[in-house]
Amino acid sequence: MSLRVVIVSSIRERWEKLSEIVSRYGLQPVRCETLAAALALLACTSFTLAICEDVLPDGGFQECIAQARLSRNRTPVVVVSRLDDWDSYLKAMGAGAFDYVALPPHPHELERVLAGALAEARSNRGTTAATAA
Repeated sequence: MSLRVVIVSSIRERWEKLSEIVSRYGLQPVRCETLAAALALLACTSFTLAICEDVLPDGGFQECIAQARLSRNRTPVVVVSRLDDWDSYLKAMGAGAFDYVALPPHPHELERVLAGALAEARSNRGTTAATAA
């Protein structure tokens, strides 16, 4: 079974870079170019993780986080941003992001975040299974 990561980015080169790092970690990247497409996918498909740009042509990361919380496995969301400042980090974390990564992503930083998100996803699956029993 392949673990899938939805990457929400309107910029092809950014998606390719994030996808390359995610793939090296053994995860299958799924591309969404718009927030609307990501919300639709998150509503009906299980993902291990979502990586979402902070600003998209049709919205922002807050809507992605809200939809991910409603998903069956409460998909953790990592916000990626070209802004590398404390206020942006606090805004993302306050909205419920799993983590925040400045662009361009350093592969080791994103791998650290992926490891944490995988651990969180395993924990959520255990909680969901225990709740269903």
